[in-house]
Amino acid sequence: LACLLILKKGCCTDKIKESTGRELRCMAPKNPYAGNDKILWKSIKENRIGKLYLFFGAEEYLIRNYCEHIEKTILDEEFKVLNKTVLNGKVTPAQIIENCRTSPVFSDRRMVIVRDSGLFKSGKKKDDGAADPVEKSKGTKGRGKGGDELAEFLQDLPEHICLVFIEKEIDKRLKYVSIVAEHGLVVQFDYRKPAELTEWVIKRLREMQHDTSPRTAAMIVDYCEPSMDDILNELNKLCAYAGDRRMIKEEDVAKVCTRSIKSRVFDLTDALAAKRSRTALAILNDMVALREPMPRITFMIARQFRQLIQTKLMVRDGAGRSEIASFLKVPPFIAEKVMRQAASFDMSSLEKAVATGLELDVAVKSGRLKDRAAVELLITSLSAK
Repeated sequence: LACLLILKKGCCTDKIKESTGRELRCMAPKNPYAGNDKILWKSIKENRIGKLYLFFGAEEYLIRNYCEHIEKTILDEEFKVLNKTVLNGKVTPAQIIENCRTSPVFSDRRMVIVRDSGLFKSGKKKDDGAADPVEKSKGTKGRGKGGDELAEFLQDLPEHICLVFIEKEIDKRLKYVSIVAEHGLVVQFDYRKPAELTEWVIKRLREMQHDTSPRTAAMIVDYCEPSMDDILNELNKLCAYAGDRRMIKEEDVAKVCTRSIKSRVFDLTDALAAKRSRTALAILNDMVALREPMPRITFMIARQFRQLIQTKLMVRDGAGRSEIASFLKVPPFIAEKVMRQAASFDMSSLEKAVATGLELDVAVKSGRLKDRAAVELLITSLSAK
């Protein structure tokens, strides 16, 4: 729980914003691929599909969606099976080159998708002693003058090919990443922000012949994991439950949707504010039963208390719901809940949470306590009357 943010009582709202913004700027370097998803979408709409792409990130829904749009743009449905190849896992450079050199059948273009190739990740952390894919490719038989046939091939792809690499994460320092960035397009697909997801939920429900209010849409996002696939699964359940009724209501969400860990942490914090230790421990047990990793539970609890401290200080300095929602980067619906919870704690209780959390974190890291025992002790301490 060491990540709990300790803020001095004398801090004003402007100082919180200034210090937090400065900290984020130092910790998060500028993303070189920011905005590339918009460039990609524009090229799809204008039927200007390039030859080389690298898609990476946690949001599988968006990666799949963009691949489908590219496929529909350049391939005829009738001959798609002849002109699309998907390679999964640790493929060799020779396999990639061979599939890209294959000419399209009854079509102008051919699409090759390479998933989880390992070419864009460093091999330094491997336990099996395997060489970095970049180094392995240098020894490929038939390599070009520069010693890396695949690297040379990617810089001069055939006009008919659309080659798409898909990775969960990449090492931006590697040569292949630089090659794609220079000769193609690298697009990062991270989880979308709550405000974007709220708008997306409303749009998708309308496509499914249903409707909802912005507040209920924000509630759906809050209940779900950040993955758009997970949210879509909950939307399907809601629509099936509503049947012919067009409007999806808050009570439908409460009855039907599976609650994520971030939503359950709100309940746990409510129980702590009401000094109900048994309820808080029961909620913790539920999260553990759902196989949520204890470090993630710990992080979410710490994050919640950090937001409570920030919110309490901002409210004291006169900040309203919209300003707090903007600062925390959450929908107004969530900001209301955070403000309500912050009001249910006095500052001394929050300071106690910070101090106790730091002590227990030291105990966990020194091996004196298991992480679950530390969280249970924190709950017991904070809910003591």
